[in-house]
Amino acid sequence: MTENSKAHSPRKGRSLRRGITLIAAAALLAVSAIMFTYAEFRKNQVSRRYEAAWIEVQLGLLDTMLDLYRGRLGEVVRQLVVNPEIDTVLSGDGSHDFERVLERARNELRARPEFAVLSASGQVLAAAGDEAGHVNTDKVRTRATEDIRTRIVVSSSGSPFLVYYAPVRRGATVVAQIAAILDIKDGISFFFPGLSGLAFAQATGGLSALSGDLPVFESVLPEPNGEPWHQILSSSDGRRFDVAALPLRDEAGNFAGEFVFLRDISDALEREEVLATLAFSSVLVIVVVSLGLLAQALRLGFRPLGAVVYLLDAMARGETGLRMRYVEPRPEPESNVEGVPEQFAHHSVARQGETSDSSEPTSLAQRSVAEIDTLLDTVERFRASIDARNALIAVQEQLESARRIQQSLLPVDFDLHPDLEFNARMRAAQDVGGDFFDAFPVGDGRVAVVIADVSGKGIAAALFAAQASVVLRSHCQTPENLPEQIQAANNALCQRNPEEMFLTAIVAFITPRTGEVAFVNAGHCPPMIAAPDGQVRLETRPPNLVLGVLPDVDWSLHHLTLSPGESLLLHSDGFDEAQTLEGEILGRESAMEMFGKVIGGAESQDCAEVSERILEEIDQFAGDAPQADDITLMTMRLAG
Repeated sequence: MTENSKAHSPRKGRSLRRGITLIAAAALLAVSAIMFTYAEFRKNQVSRRYEAAWIEVQLGLLDTMLDLYRGRLGEVVRQLVVNPEIDTVLSGDGSHDFERVLERARNELRARPEFAVLSASGQVLAAAGDEAGHVNTDKVRTRATEDIRTRIVVSSSGSPFLVYYAPVRRGATVVAQIAAILDIKDGISFFFPGLSGLAFAQATGGLSALSGDLPVFESVLPEPNGEPWHQILSSSDGRRFDVAALPLRDEAGNFAGEFVFLRDISDALEREEVLATLAFSSVLVIVVVSLGLLAQALRLGFRPLGAVVYLLDAMARGETGLRMRYVEPRPEPESNVEGVPEQFAHHSVARQGETSDSSEPTSLAQRSVAEIDTLLDTVERFRASIDARNALIAVQEQLESARRIQQSLLPVDFDLHPDLEFNARMRAAQDVGGDFFDAFPVGDGRVAVVIADVSGKGIAAALFAAQASVVLRSHCQTPENLPEQIQAANNALCQRNPEEMFLTAIVAFITPRTGEVAFVNAGHCPPMIAAPDGQVRLETRPPNLVLGVLPDVDWSLHHLTLSPGESLLLHSDGFDEAQTLEGEILGRESAMEMFGKVIGGAESQDCAEVSERILEEIDQFAGDAPQADDITLMTMRLAG
């Protein structure tokens, strides 16, 4: 037998091993490519869902911010309209005194808007502000004879302003108007922190930088069309930005332009690319190592078959001198095949006496495949964890913004009237809550108070609560015709309630000099009144429908009278529905006893101390049970 014939079969075995190895390599690479493609698809799918949710939340936040500013500006402007000093300005005797009044009004507002008093002909009679003339006064004058409302005005520099107009009437004649002008970009900077730059694209064309850095992008920004959009764009200097646009509309729904938010995400994307490269490299290394292990496993697996293949080839060539005989296993096996090369001899022995060794390559291959699956699964989980972390950070930012908005809506000055001591506390069950309260003087020595509880909890309830707070305050300004005012507020809430939420509320007007309280109860918890000795009575009335459910509903006006020294408690159902870990609910009777105990046992009946003591009693009752619902307490006491 020639050397060529002896080497023929080993070469065929090696070729077969190479073929199997190449097929396995192609399969592993194909599976890896499919897994990476699927992971990228899932990432893009999650990103699109997050982008849609992000834009929806940002639009809601922008609308809430504008509603908040409209309400605040409207309150201040209405007070300026009835200020006696304005007659001095209208008579031409001088504007300095009223300009000081305007300046005080600016100082009371964190946003510090500008104020202007315009005659019916458009002449500026008095003004207060940091800068003058940067708003087109012709646009301001166009509202001189119209009802109170707001507009969006764009200055010559391209910056948008919110303008609130209030006509000054003498009889049926509009003799002047007061305009409050607020730079919207200041509110954007407060409610949307962390921006690298802010720009405004006017509906008529033109992009103006409002703050920060406005780079030159390699691609053209979309034209403003009233629809929000979001893109990742590269600047000419190599930086990458997260660019989002939110449309800005006035009270009538007219499109004024869009805010363009810019966040420099170059470093974040670079880190993500490094992590992706590391993940890909790790998979590649594992694939190469696995292929090496597979090749070794195949070499070990084919070695026992080498002798058989050699014998079959020799027999096919007609060589009949070869014989195979059984030999007992021994530590140093010798060849059992006459004429078979030395490297195949021990495999014939293993074939007859040590068949258990053939299972080793199979388990090794299984371990290699399992390791690759584990790595791919790890890469998928790693990417999913990054997406989940980014989504969690975004949610936390929105919760913090919602919490700031909610806190800004709640009054902090409780010095409402010399004869009325007042305090209010709201403790949310989550980061943001659905309860809210309000209190403000309305003239003629009376005080208006509002307490409400929105259905649900979380961001949705907080946003609806912010909207409802502005609507109730803007509609309920006088005690006359209070049921009709509540009906108008309810109609406004029904029109802008896509989530079909509702709220319970009590709106009351208090006359501290007489103790008279006129109120409307829209499905809320009835008021509690406590005498100085701790005796408590419940002011129950026939129930009325909650707000936000049906339009054009009628509400009843109720009255009660507080005696000097008596305390009035308005509360949300988080008070009387507090519960323990065992599910025991406090209940209304126990809540009344708790209120009477605090009033009767207090050394001082200070309203702030009463609110704090009630919260402590609730915590003592609930023990370690988590707070299930928002708790709001509004305590007031007549002097005497």
